[in-house]
Amino acid sequence: MKKLILCVDRDDDIGDKTGLETPLIGRDANLNAAVELGLSDPEDSDTNSIFAAISTYDKLKKEGEDVYIATVCGSSNVGYRSDQIISKELDIVLKELEPDTVIMVTDGAEDEYISPIISSKIDISHVKMVYVKQSESVENLYYMIVKSLQEEKAKKKILLPIAIALLVYGIFRIIDLISAFMYHGGEAFIALSGFGVGFISFVIGAYILGRIYDLDRKIINYYGDIKKAVSTAAAWLPFTVVAILIVLASAIGGWNSMIELEDANTSLIFMTFVSTVIWWWIGAVLLHEFGQVLHIYLTQGKVKRSFWAVLFSTLAMTLIFWGVFEYLRAVLGMEEMRNTLPMVAIIIGLGLSVGVLGAVSQIGAREEEED
Repeated sequence: MKKLILCVDRDDDIGDKTGLETPLIGRDANLNAAVELGLSDPEDSDTNSIFAAISTYDKLKKEGEDVYIATVCGSSNVGYRSDQIISKELDIVLKELEPDTVIMVTDGAEDEYISPIISSKIDISHVKMVYVKQSESVENLYYMIVKSLQEEKAKKKILLPIAIALLVYGIFRIIDLISAFMYHGGEAFIALSGFGVGFISFVIGAYILGRIYDLDRKIINYYGDIKKAVSTAAAWLPFTVVAILIVLASAIGGWNSMIELEDANTSLIFMTFVSTVIWWWIGAVLLHEFGQVLHIYLTQGKVKRSFWAVLFSTLAMTLIFWGVFEYLRAVLGMEEMRNTLPMVAIIIGLGLSVGVLGAVSQIGAREEEED
């Protein structure tokens, strides 16, 4: 019986960090990949998985087993795209080696996504889990946590929800205090402690969000782009300036609409502000994007397909959000539902979303055929 020792790298750390082409078939190819990956990133768990697969291969080979070894990789765009690539590479391996069964070597990450792909094509006789031995000291545990949160996937899976929760909580506490000062005057001083908690929550959430997306570096780069745009009279600059002015002017209008409310609660104040500024802000975003596209067209002579996907996706999400938002206001008794415009907006938004998804899928399929 032919046995295949299979190692799977779903997020393609091997390809990204070493530049090697996959699938990797044979002991030498896998050993070279493990060494290259270890030199590139000594802390990557995929290095240990490949070495464990080679160790298992050597052991079974000594015992006289008819055994082979291979590694397949997915894509840094983890999800449907990466699983498609894994399936495609696995077909190549199975066609070349023709094994009867597979021994899967894994570090335990995302096994629930990888195993079904493999088991749909060949029988999995055994799964070998690879755990990296660590010291039991608190210092090493802290180091492991910090290093794991520096990974892009971990940051977005763990820290992003925390940041959003802190931001939302902080915003509502701040709005609550503003409404208290607007309608209750001096009595609102009792809420100052709550404002402090809300402000701290908002600042911490904003800081975490900034660290996740490297906003400090992006702001510095954007400042450099603005300086360059001013000196070269870039086409996108006036559009961006107008977009910023629209955001500021609409925010002032939203503030004035909140002030006009009498003895309102926090939900009404928030929803009134959003209702006032939403279309102005979306228009500002689209105006900024149009300026960027115009600049690209004038400098490069073509417009990327991704822009249209972003444009129509933004418009679709806005229509859906606005429609649901208007219905919510009607349900809460903030205004009467006078027409079917919100429902029409939701239907159009859903239609645009389906259209964009279909177009993106066709483009992806076309690119795969070209590859």
